[in-house]
Amino acid sequence: MPIKLYLNIPYAEKEEAKSLGARWDASIKKWYYDGPAKEHLKFAKWIVNNAEYALIAREYIHILEGSRICFRCGKETTVIALGIGEHHVIYINEDNKYDIYIREDLVDEGELIHLSWVDKEEDTPLVLLMYLKEHYTVKTGNSQIAGECFANHCQHCGVIQGNNYIMDETDSPLSVTIADCKELKARISRVKIKSIPINDNIQLNWTISYSDNDYAYLRYGSYEEIIIAPSGEEWISYKEMYGL
Repeated sequence: MPIKLYLNIPYAEKEEAKSLGARWDASIKKWYYDGPAKEHLKFAKWIVNNAEYALIAREYIHILEGSRICFRCGKETTVIALGIGEHHVIYINEDNKYDIYIREDLVDEGELIHLSWVDKEEDTPLVLLMYLKEHYTVKTGNSQIAGECFANHCQHCGVIQGNNYIMDETDSPLSVTIADCKELKARISRVKIKSIPINDNIQLNWTISYSDNDYAYLRYGSYEEIIIAPSGEEWISYKEMYGL
C-alpha cells in the first residue's frame, strides 16, 4: 500500500523532485512521495545522500524487552533492543548504481522481526526516544568496545550493559541466532514485544541484522501494540513521530 516517505530535497532541486512525483506538505514544509517502495529508487540520491545505504521501515517499529544479570551488581536488569518488520534498503551496488532490497514477510513463516539498534540518540525519532527514556534505562554512555554510544544501563547500579552481549552473542537474551528449537522457544518466550504501528514510511539511521529464526519473536514472544502518539492515535505519523 503506498504510504508517504518524506524527503530532504534542497530548494535548488525541488523542480526535479516534483517532476518525479514528489509533493509538498505545507504543514511541515517537507517534500514527500506516496508511491510504492520500488519507486523510491527515483529519489535515491536524496534518500541515501552520502551514506552507504538507507533503511526505511514500514508498518511497525518494535521494542523487544528482555532481562540479563548485571555483571557489576549481580542483579537482574531489564534490557531492550529495537526491531524492524517489513522494510526496504536503498544502497549503491557493485556497478556503482542505486539499487533496492525489499524485505517482506514470508508467507510460510508469518511476520518477521529483525533485530536493530541505534548508536546515537539523535538518530532516534523524538517521540520514540522520549518513550524509551521514560520506560527504560537507556542513555548515551561509554563502552570499552563501542566507545560513546546509546546503550542499555543497569536499572540498579547504572553501569552500561554492552550492546553486543544483549543482541549479538549466541546466549544473549534477545538473540535468535541459535539452532536448538527447544532452547529458542524457551528463550524467546521470555521476550516482551511492544509494537508501534507507523502510518508513514520512516527512514532510520539504524543497524539491522538478519537471522533464519527471525520468525520466532512473534511466534513465541508475548506481544502487544502500544500507542506513543501524543494525539492518542493508534498509528503514529511521521509528523508526530518527530514532533513537528
